[in-house]
Amino acid sequence: MDFDVDFIAVESYLSIAILVTSTIGMGATLTLREFAAVCRMPQGIIAVTVAQVVISPLLAIGLSRLFQLPAGVAFGLLLVAAMPGGLFSNLLTHLGGGNVALSITATSVSTLLCLLSTSLLLRLYGASQLPADFAMPMGRIFLDILLYVLMPLFAGLTIRRVWPHHAPRFSRIFVHLSSFLLGCYILSAFFGGRLEIFVYGWQTPLALTLFGAGSLWSGILMSFAFRLPPNDRFAISIESVFRNAGLALLLKAAIFPAVDGLADPIADGVLYVILFYMGVSLAIGIEESTAKRLGIGFLYPKPEPQESDTQKQETRGGGANDHSDENAVSDSADQPRESHLT
Repeated sequence: MDFDVDFIAVESYLSIAILVTSTIGMGATLTLREFAAVCRMPQGIIAVTVAQVVISPLLAIGLSRLFQLPAGVAFGLLLVAAMPGGLFSNLLTHLGGGNVALSITATSVSTLLCLLSTSLLLRLYGASQLPADFAMPMGRIFLDILLYVLMPLFAGLTIRRVWPHHAPRFSRIFVHLSSFLLGCYILSAFFGGRLEIFVYGWQTPLALTLFGAGSLWSGILMSFAFRLPPNDRFAISIESVFRNAGLALLLKAAIFPAVDGLADPIADGVLYVILFYMGVSLAIGIEESTAKRLGIGFLYPKPEPQESDTQKQETRGGGANDHSDENAVSDSADQPRESHLT
C-alpha cells in the first residue's frame, strides 16, 4: 500500500490553515463571558471527557474483537480512539449553530488531558506494539495549542472587543475562508488517491464507520445524561466524533518509523485507519451540522422563523410594552448566549 508522504505533509498545512482561520472567525463572535459560563457549569466538559476517554477506547477494543481486525488496524483504531478532539470539530460546531465556547474549551482540555490519557491507554491495551522508550511529544502538543488555538482565539476576541461593529464582517470573512479551505480538503480526500478503501476487506471500513457512529452517540447519550441544552448536546456529539489526526500521524511516525525498502504491515494498517477515519468523521460532522441547521430529526429542534420588518414594527407599537421588552432584552444580555453563525 503506497501513500504519498508529500501529499500528507501538504494536507497537514491545509489542516492548520483551516483551524487558524476558523478559530479567528469564531473568536470574533465570542466573549470571555461565554467561556466563563462554560467553566462555571462544567457538565459539558465532563460529558465529552467521559465519551472520549472512557467510552471510545472501549468501543474501539470491542469492534476490533468483534470484526477480528488485523493487528495494525486494531492498534490504529486504538490510537485514534486515544486521541484528543480534532481540528474540525470547532468549525463544524460553529457552522451547525452549536455552543462554540464549549467546543473550543473541550478541545483544549482534551488535548492537555491526552498527555496522560493517551500514553496510559496505549500502554494498557496496545503495549505489545509500543517501543520501550515511547513518550508523548509534550512540547509539540503545548506548542500546537498555543499557536493554533489560543493565539487565533485571542485575535478573534480582540477583534470583537476593539471593533465590535466590524466583528460580524470579520467573522464571516474568516469562516467563509475556512469553509472554502475545508472544501479543498474534502476534494483532496476524494480525489487524492490516498488509500485503497477495501484493501483490508469490507469488515475494516464497516468497523471504522461504526466507531464513528458509536462515538457520536456516546456524546449524545452523555449530554442527555447531564440534561444539557440542544446547542451543548450538538457541540459534545461533534467533539466526540473528531480526533486530532495530526497528532495521530505524529505518534505513528514515532512508534513505527519508516525504513527505506522495508514494508511494515503494522504501520500500514495504522496509517490506513488514521486516514480513513478522517473521512468518516468529516462525513458524520457535515451530515450532523446540516441536520442541526435545518432542524432535521428528533435531536434538533426546528429553527424558529424570523420576524419580518413589518412584524417588528408592529411589535414596537405597543407603547408601554416597549419598556418591558427593553428591560427583558437588557436582562437577557447579561446571560451567556449560545453561539450561532452570523
